[in-house]
Amino acid sequence: MDAASQRLQEITGRLDRGELDAAGFLEAFCRFLTDHVGCNRAGIWLFGEGERGRLLRCIALYDRRVDAMVDAADLVASEVGNYFEHLLRDGIVVARDARRHPATVEFLEGYLLPQDVHSLLDTCFAINGQLWGTFCCEQTGAPMEWSPQQIRALRSVAARASLSLLKAFDNAYDTAPAPLWDSSSPQRLITRIQEFDPH
Repeated sequence: MDAASQRLQEITGRLDRGELDAAGFLEAFCRFLTDHVGCNRAGIWLFGEGERGRLLRCIALYDRRVDAMVDAADLVASEVGNYFEHLLRDGIVVARDARRHPATVEFLEGYLLPQDVHSLLDTCFAINGQLWGTFCCEQTGAPMEWSPQQIRALRSVAARASLSLLKAFDNAYDTAPAPLWDSSSPQRLITRIQEFDPH
């Protein structure tokens, strides 16, 4: 077992043993993702439905620059349709220059510029064959040419970590697809389940 697999197993084990709560697990996981892929910021976004329609909601985002978890606004499909189309078609968005990439330029003013994000690497993850969300890696300050090794690293984590994420969201329910959120939840974790058709 390589060092990355051992670290991921350690984080998951701490969750299983109750040494980490959901918020602690999500933070530890996002910190691991920034180290493993090699980027400034890493987060987890979940598909759902809101007042403005289909969306991706950030449930955890670590920023190495401030060494802390930070917030991010929802990405709504009706406002960033090219991103959703690209992501759902290919399962991944690789944007060296996110400020010009056709899949990400739509959130230039609302997200990329305010956060000083130049590059994005996002990949979908599924639980029991159902699409749930994305892992997002971001580079700030200057563009990054995402290497094949970084892309493989992120996809490998997505394949291995999804069931642990489900456990972090809620230990009590079965692995049914497609989350919705209860806005009263301080951690903004999943509280209800609803069928979700990404197409």
